[in-house]
Amino acid sequence: MLLDQLHDERGRRVVLVSHCLLNENTRYAGGATRPGAVPEVVEELMNAGYGIHQLPCPERLAWGGVLKPHSLHLHHSKGGWLYPLRGPLLHAFVLWTRLVYRRLARQVARDVADYQRSGITVAGIVGIGASPSCGLTTTLDMRASLEVVASCPAAALTRDVMTERAVLGCRREGEGLFIAALDRRLRRRELEVPALEHDLAAELRGSRQTVLAVGAVRTLGALGQRDTPPSGGTPH
Repeated sequence: MLLDQLHDERGRRVVLVSHCLLNENTRYAGGATRPGAVPEVVEELMNAGYGIHQLPCPERLAWGGVLKPHSLHLHHSKGGWLYPLRGPLLHAFVLWTRLVYRRLARQVARDVADYQRSGITVAGIVGIGASPSCGLTTTLDMRASLEVVASCPAAALTRDVMTERAVLGCRREGEGLFIAALDRRLRRRELEVPALEHDLAAELRGSRQTVLAVGAVRTLGALGQRDTPPSGGTPH
């Protein structure tokens, strides 16, 4: 192998990291706790000798941009003509999201395969607990979260309402839509990646975390592993 022949200083270990852990500018409005990256995550991985591969932000790509405008149409809609249509609109929104996420998952699975063919170990993927897209063991109840933001008048929507009621108050067990798509794609390629979870709820409440110390919460792509029902919710 070329790397064995030339033998440079690379560690040959990389971790795939959810986009917003390196760039909180893509978080949902009200959800950023840092100006940019989450330093304790970056420092922990760097100090352990891992390369950091930033995953695409699936919600930015599927929901219209950095502020996810496609996800905002039903905000403050109670009393208006859109509110009675929220069920069918939500269904269509989720179908579109899954379509985009399948395409993104194919690309990420190709990246994993490329690393492995090149002699570089993909040592893990760091997801976001409570994220509707990147959650590994916890996600959001999309319908419940939508009811919060649809029923809240525009003037009453505060950071506290968004964080405590629409996000933390609507958590439930399950995996996010992007993680579900990636898990399926990795299985098809017979690839396995340990998955670690950064707890969004703990971050929002001011707790520093160490994902490596906690260890993997599951393995993506593991053949024979029972599926976790995917869910969705407000953008992270």
